[in-house]
Amino acid sequence: MSSSKPVVPDGAFAAMLFDLLQAPLRWHLIDLGLTLGVFDRLSAHPSAAALAADLGLDARRLALVLDGLCAMGALTKRAGRYGLSAEGATYLASDGPLSLRPMLAGLSWLRHSSLADLLTAPVPPPLDMGDPAFWDRAGGSLRSFHRALGVPVMVACLESLPAWPTARRFLDLGAGSDILARTLAARRADLAVTVFDLPPLAERIAATLADDGLAARIEVRAGDYNDADLGQGYDIIWASMTLYYARDLEALASRIRDALAPGGIFVSFHEGLTDERTRPEAHVVGRLATALRGQDLSFDAGRITSALERAGFLDVTSRTVETPFGPLRLEVGRRKP
Repeated sequence: MSSSKPVVPDGAFAAMLFDLLQAPLRWHLIDLGLTLGVFDRLSAHPSAAALAADLGLDARRLALVLDGLCAMGALTKRAGRYGLSAEGATYLASDGPLSLRPMLAGLSWLRHSSLADLLTAPVPPPLDMGDPAFWDRAGGSLRSFHRALGVPVMVACLESLPAWPTARRFLDLGAGSDILARTLAARRADLAVTVFDLPPLAERIAATLADDGLAARIEVRAGDYNDADLGQGYDIIWASMTLYYARDLEALASRIRDALAPGGIFVSFHEGLTDERTRPEAHVVGRLATALRGQDLSFDAGRITSALERAGFLDVTSRTVETPFGPLRLEVGRRKP
């Protein structure tokens, strides 16, 4: 007779399964609020009846939706009248200081497609990157993500580096938006900041900086990082979630090394998949729809570190940084002095 004890399953997994039933409803509520323009119609704190009349909807059923948004913390309700919570005003209103609306619209389309269709249908054709609307959407999504979530984490990472206080020339490689560059320029008057990206994004970044009178403060370079001139003499080159399109990662790492000043450092901020590409869940599941479309680009843990060492970087280090968008690896290598 076996004396082994029966395996007791983890109750947290059962709780997670139950929560999955609730999670889509939360997103549908937010998406419905965005689609109806609810978050931009609450400045006068209307009742459900007044808002329903404005939208041409049934007041009783709209009140149920509004109450659900209140339960999630997006709205407030006092004496039957609805308004934005502080968080809703910040992240969901069109004019919110950290509005996530462009990012939510873009990522919901990318992530919430039918997995069954993506699994069984032919791989869809690549997105039309010659369409200006594609770059408008991409730039808007990246800008809202950087402003609300990404850049605060990035700045904390950079300012934790021993080399940061003495750095004088900085390159944001594959920047995606102007937000990190303008944040660093505002915090460090002694820092020369350069942004590098593909021409369609670089043009949009340059136009935004020019509109705000920052064209002389922040340099913008355009090109494909695989073969374009990156510039020279940088003390720090930063690349966050952008190295996926390297034709040869070691070759690109060598080009980055050559663009650094002697003793300068390259800082990579990317995911690192483990356990045979089954962890972390935030990246494996979060990027599943994109991967099923043929863009399975996430890096295995250690891949970037290996490329830096093969490219001749010294003192290569790697550590995990927990972020609101999943754990990322901060990997740093130094050019020979």
